[in-house]
Amino acid sequence: MPTILITGEPYSNAAPNGGPGSTGTKGAPGSPGQSGYNSSNCTYYCLVAPTNGSQGGQGTTGITGSQGAKGRPAPPTTLNLGEVTGAIIIRVGGGRGQDAGKGGNGGTGGPGGDPGTIDPQRKCNSAGTGPQGRGGTAGNGGKGGDGGDGTTVIANYTKLSSGGSINSDIFLADPGTPGGFGTPGSGNPNGSTGTNGTAGAKGSTSQVYVRQVP
Repeated sequence: MPTILITGEPYSNAAPNGGPGSTGTKGAPGSPGQSGYNSSNCTYYCLVAPTNGSQGGQGTTGITGSQGAKGRPAPPTTLNLGEVTGAIIIRVGGGRGQDAGKGGNGGTGGPGGDPGTIDPQRKCNSAGTGPQGRGGTAGNGGKGGDGGDGTTVIANYTKLSSGGSINSDIFLADPGTPGGFGTPGSGNPNGSTGTNGTAGAKGSTSQVYVRQVP
């Protein structure tokens, strides 16, 4: 049972993925320490302790993946079948939508700020570097491309012999696969997850007209 397929050319690649987020900014430095002098016993002491550096900034959110393109349409077609001696199926519909791009990775949390400098006489305890910033949120996945449009097919034949038939099999083109979200950025804590892309729509229908010609 021969089948004639009329559809749009499929895509060979998915839509581009989203780019990564940027690294967060470095945290502010801590305040410097200060020494004091005790004149009664001629000694220095810690007057103001240096403070730790501030937490780094959060990484930025990953870029959303690109939306898939609409499927390629099925081409308008005229078939000249002549005398039909067996069963023929004409399968027709648009091309599948393009798969969407994946979301980009979240940016890395920024480095913590430098510790405040020790007091000149080094009587205070040293301060620490600030903690790393929170990781950026993962980029969302792109929307899957809509299915391609159908078309009109005209099937001409001159004669249907015994056992000959012409039947149509019309389908609505599937949308492309939605893109997944990216990887959350590393940090303190790590970034949040994104969301997967949404599904596209099915393609439009087709028509097949079968007619006898001289």
